[in-house]
Amino acid sequence: MGVKRKEWFRPSRMVQRDKRWPALRLEALRRDGFKCVSCGAAAPLEVDHIKPVRTHPELGFELSNLQTLCRSCHTRKTREDLGAPPENPERRKWRELLKLGV
Repeated sequence: MGVKRKEWFRPSRMVQRDKRWPALRLEALRRDGFKCVSCGAAAPLEVDHIKPVRTHPELGFELSNLQTLCRSCHTRKTREDLGAPPENPERRKWRELLKLGV
């Protein structure tokens, strides 16, 4: 008996499953120097739609609508796009300290 995973509806899934996506993603990564445009981290990286596909499907394959973000910055941006309150600045400072190992 297996565990049934819930499938989430993600409009960007249509873009990411398209044959054009791998080449477009690589082009965005190269353009951004394989670094997060927000914090400068080098890994792990994700390519983000600046204007979300759910609200701007016509921009799904526009290079100018793509940016390279690290996982942390991408999660933060997506949460804010979906209406979650911005992260508490004190919590953010704490997280940065943890990254530095202080």
